[in-house]
Amino acid sequence: MPEQFYGTGRRKTSSARVFLRPNKSGGTIKVNGKPLNEYFERDTAKLILRQPLELVESELGVKATSMFDIYCTVKGGGKSGQAGAIRLGISRALYQWAAVEYKAVMTFDDIDVASPLAKSLAKMEKYGTGFGSHLLKWEDALQENHEFLAFRSLLRRNGFLTRDSRKVERKKYGQPGARKRFQFSKR
Repeated sequence: MPEQFYGTGRRKTSSARVFLRPNKSGGTIKVNGKPLNEYFERDTAKLILRQPLELVESELGVKATSMFDIYCTVKGGGKSGQAGAIRLGISRALYQWAAVEYKAVMTFDDIDVASPLAKSLAKMEKYGTGFGSHLLKWEDALQENHEFLAFRSLLRRNGFLTRDSRKVERKKYGQPGARKRFQFSKR
């Protein structure tokens, strides 16, 4: 099993890189080198960040909150956008962990050694990153893997694997804002 699982998350103008490392010190979360409570002051940001972990723990019984040490690097945007970006990154890294844990990812026995898939698989096994949906087993083999399908449908149903594409609309020239207009003069 890889030493770490990786997920990239984006929200508004923030982008986050999230690394899930199986339990070394018991569920610590560090954001840009600082503990979670020190980086995010607002409780809502902390709540947003922990949502996928707590959902998996409550619904599937996987002790995700204490099972992983989470290290994040995030840049751009404000604290709210950064929290949303980290949430997406955590969800994607959990998805990668589930694929390896429930053996939904292809092995070298399943594919040709000379194919590009073999290079991706070798990179994932070496570095613990580089997982994509192209490494999932074929459709018919996945149908038999009920644990992974339950994990994926739980995250998908709650919207944790979908990027929120809403951004601030740009200000238009000759106007005070994106939609606001100056007062119309009749005379």
